[in-house]
Amino acid sequence: MTVAAAHRVAAHAPAVAAHPWPARATRYSLDAIAALNGRPHAYVLAFAVRFLDAVHDTHPEAAALLDGLADYVPADGLVRVEGGTEEETLRPLDFAPFPGGPARALFSDEVISADLDRLAGGQREDGGWTVDYATISPAGSLDWRGHTTVGAIAVLRGNGRLRPSVSEA
Repeated sequence: MTVAAAHRVAAHAPAVAAHPWPARATRYSLDAIAALNGRPHAYVLAFAVRFLDAVHDTHPEAAALLDGLADYVPADGLVRVEGGTEEETLRPLDFAPFPGGPARALFSDEVISADLDRLAGGQREDGGWTVDYATISPAGSLDWRGHTTVGAIAVLRGNGRLRPSVSEA
């Protein structure tokens, strides 16, 4: 996930693009994904799909690797997390949060729209979103709640479901 974020940042930050770490981490990640044998754990699958989505323009082998992982992503995008909470499930937006990349082609427009509706509907009265996965403590839930809220806003905004505030316009 970190190297996928680095690629997205590198598109706008020459210093990140020129740093040697993303190239080494990218090669390591591509090799690790190519070496996967059988159905990966749900989070490994989601992180691999998101990574391949981020590098598809710069690494031609990403398309074939994504095609290989597509067999493990059901059309409804619901992947149960083995070892997680009883209800812990990854959803389409966990695999393809933003439009425009090849990972989005794993899902129909209707599936993505329904998941965007679900995400928007998860906003709590105080404006934030809660985590829906196991944490080690109540403090951990609060800590991850901020991350989850920022992520939900980014996904909704990236999919045209939120307008910029007046100060951003």
